[in-house]
Amino acid sequence: MSNHVNHLLSQWLPLKDKHKWVLGFIFKTEGSCYRKAGAMMLFSDAGHQLGILSGGCLESDIVKKAQRVMTDGVSRTAVYDDEDEEDIAFKLGVGCGGVVHLSLVPVNQDNQYLSLDAVSKTLTNGDACEWACTVDGTRGVCEAVEYSNAKPRKASLETIKGMRTLSVLMLPPIHLLVIGGGYDATFMTRLASLQGYLVSLWDPRPAQARIEHFPEVNYLIEDPSVEGLRLHLSEHNIQAAVLMSHHREIDAKALQVLSKRALTYTAMLGPLHRKQEIMDLAGIQDTDFSQYFASPAGFDIGGELPEHIALSVIAQCHAVFHTKPTNLKR
Repeated sequence: MSNHVNHLLSQWLPLKDKHKWVLGFIFKTEGSCYRKAGAMMLFSDAGHQLGILSGGCLESDIVKKAQRVMTDGVSRTAVYDDEDEEDIAFKLGVGCGGVVHLSLVPVNQDNQYLSLDAVSKTLTNGDACEWACTVDGTRGVCEAVEYSNAKPRKASLETIKGMRTLSVLMLPPIHLLVIGGGYDATFMTRLASLQGYLVSLWDPRPAQARIEHFPEVNYLIEDPSVEGLRLHLSEHNIQAAVLMSHHREIDAKALQVLSKRALTYTAMLGPLHRKQEIMDLAGIQDTDFSQYFASPAGFDIGGELPEHIALSVIAQCHAVFHTKPTNLKR
């Protein structure tokens, strides 16, 4: 299960009026902490716990505080200090050594669900937004942001009109296209899904890309033609692609289509000499890719198994989207 905010909100949305809900969110941290400001978790009176606010060490105490908020409807804040011997965090054995400032607030029709329903709709549509919420939970606002200009950044805590307000940039899930539906692709799609990615899969070979082998895939492209692939790319906000069909013509045709798209991340499995063969076959060059293109795909982590390769590629993809160094190459 993914802990991406879009996944949490998609579970909460159909249940938002069926139970009492409390939102827990970190609005400030000091020192080393497992989760940072902007992390959120949803609790219900039916026992739902969506998300995570620590490595699992604080949740038992946070649940108790959330239940009090459900009972009396009064927002609360809590501070967990791992270095204070009198603090519950110290007694729970939290080992990060930092301080977590947490807010627990009701989420209901009275406060317009803190605009979390609008956040969910925006992210599901593949758009970005800025979510601002007062620490006391009296007001939440969702404002659309141009996704092409939205880069991951830290949440900020400011005092606006006398109210402490946390602002969080919410980005939609990365949509990854996997070219190739063989056994090794099952690890790629599974790991991408765990990161909260949306996943599309295309393989024109009838014996490949069987739905029973890819239960976590969001879109299995049934049209085997290159035009079908091109149409899917046009209809969906796909930002990343991995070519792993292990078939020269399939990879070449797909790479030619992808070279016309401004994807943030494109990667192709195989050694350097194969890269040149495929690019020659496709009639394209490195300069046809305006953003990150990796071939061989992934970081060199010393792995050989399909699951190792999937890990190295998804890690590289994640690094690119979060503007982290990608010089650990094969």
